[in-house]
Amino acid sequence: MSIHINNNKNFNLIYIYILIGFVLHLISAYYSIGFYSDDEHFQILEPAAYLLGLNEIIIDDPSGNYWEWEHEVRMRPWLQPYIYYKIINFLKFFGINDPFSWTFFLRLISSLFGYLSIIYLFITVKDDFFKKNNHFNYLLFFTFWFFPFLHSRTSSENLSITIFIIAFCLVYSFIKSKKAQINNYIIFISSFLMGLAMVFKFNAIFTVFPFFLWFLFYRFNFLRLSLMGLSVILALLLGLFVDYFNWGTNQFYNTYYQFYKHNIVTGTFDTFGVQPWWYYITSTILELAPLLSVFFIISIIIFWIKNPKNIFSWITFFTLISFSSFGHKETRYIFSIYFFAPLFISYFFETYSRIKFQNTLKIIIILSNIIFLSLTLFTPAKNKVGVYYYLYNNFSNQDKVFYIENNPYLINNMEPYLYTSFLPKIQQLKQNNTINSSSWIVTNIYDSYNDVISNENNCELKYTTYPEKIMNLNNNWRRLKLNWYIIYCQ
Repeated sequence: MSIHINNNKNFNLIYIYILIGFVLHLISAYYSIGFYSDDEHFQILEPAAYLLGLNEIIIDDPSGNYWEWEHEVRMRPWLQPYIYYKIINFLKFFGINDPFSWTFFLRLISSLFGYLSIIYLFITVKDDFFKKNNHFNYLLFFTFWFFPFLHSRTSSENLSITIFIIAFCLVYSFIKSKKAQINNYIIFISSFLMGLAMVFKFNAIFTVFPFFLWFLFYRFNFLRLSLMGLSVILALLLGLFVDYFNWGTNQFYNTYYQFYKHNIVTGTFDTFGVQPWWYYITSTILELAPLLSVFFIISIIIFWIKNPKNIFSWITFFTLISFSSFGHKETRYIFSIYFFAPLFISYFFETYSRIKFQNTLKIIIILSNIIFLSLTLFTPAKNKVGVYYYLYNNFSNQDKVFYIENNPYLINNMEPYLYTSFLPKIQQLKQNNTINSSSWIVTNIYDSYNDVISNENNCELKYTTYPEKIMNLNNNWRRLKLNWYIIYCQ
């Protein structure tokens, strides 16, 4: 495995951009605390907290908020939470005992592992998508904001996609050339990793399946396909074994069947969060990075039309069609498509190299990417976790902590015990409460924050999620309650 280069200049150029990407991943791992979606925490980190003895209700929850782990459901796998549990125990052995250090190391490991996967992807597909060794191709790929953001997540989507990319790259040389030889060991390892990708995130089947379907149509070999199927089954059995080990002999459920039963058979996928079939088009435009996202959509459609037999077309097209067919839609379901965005955009400009205003369009794309990179690199992925981090590092045992209206310790009526177990008790500030010495007040309502600061002489603003001066530029930003304020009264 090597990087093909034309001269020393290109050699140095590549390694400079690899270094830039590495630094961006380190920054994101440090600053991007919290989680993108609730599932990232409550289906991954909170079960790990249960194994650590920090959460006693996730399995037997009287509120029903942790329903996906209840006896009648139990459709979430244990493999990733169990891995994180073992990593945290390893950190505890060295005296690292706070949840913020734990989650930082988990993000760091995820970031580095994910970054290795995109370096591997770059090396694997460079000659196909980056034929022109130019700054635009390398800058877009190694600074693509989505990579450090996704890789610093402890989500099942991140780990599943990372595993899938590594598995895909292992056999890509065989895929793109009929003459290329591949041994059965590579097939076995690659297919086993594909199976693991599905264990970590069951939805990955809609990305893995077209991969195998492509092999069936264009590289049919009964023995090889049988070996691939066997490898996937072994990976799935490993997942079930870990589930059995953690549920206990009297509580075990087949999580794959439970997932299929509750989402497909009972039609749960079509009863909540229902969106129209074009949802992923609009969500991509708005969430991937406006302007960059438009070029991505144009590029991928052109690629599909011009390369209908290409494995990248099969994976991305069938993934999109599969998830579009379900009523329930979330942007994170098609993260595996976003992952290839720099490849398709570079393909577009290399295919249409004589397009007018090409340099202007490239500048627009890069600027769009830089804006989103700046927004996601230094801010918490979940602003409430930023509140937890500040309180943990600044409160004393004698302090009282109050909240106004919205309890920051609850996220969709669920408490993130991995963090809150280490925080002071919090109570709602009511009219009959007296703000005395050493009191912290937490709120995401601007008017409430302003009232406290204006009416209490000894209260001082200590923390905001986003800079107050920026949020004050637009009253709508205030009304959205995006900013959390922490006030200290002494």
